[in-house]
Amino acid sequence: MVDSAEIENLPLGDRLKKADHLARELSEHLTQAYLPKLTDLRAATKIYDAEEVSDQQILDQTLAVLQAEEFTADLYGKLRLYLDSIKAEMSPMLFTDEPPDPVDRPMAEVDVDDLLD
Repeated sequence: MVDSAEIENLPLGDRLKKADHLARELSEHLTQAYLPKLTDLRAATKIYDAEEVSDQQILDQTLAVLQAEEFTADLYGKLRLYLDSIKAEMSPMLFTDEPPDPVDRPMAEVDVDDLLD
């Protein structure tokens, strides 16, 4: 797993790109792997005929769901590290009660005569 100190050393842009990539990967995994496996397991458990669905099939499908769950938790953990790092860096800039320092933001020179013409 990625160390949070390594993440902190990355530029903000790289962290945003990686977080976006992980979010997309998590979304794809959930829709293409985890939910279909869970749906298959749910459907199999509703069949009470042992000749139609064996105990081995139930076990195999349960193990597949558990493996998908582990992968999901790992992906989410990585994503959470990146998001927490981004939040820690951005919160002081975004959620402050102080107005921005006018020295940091140069004022554009506007000619009033140009606006009136």
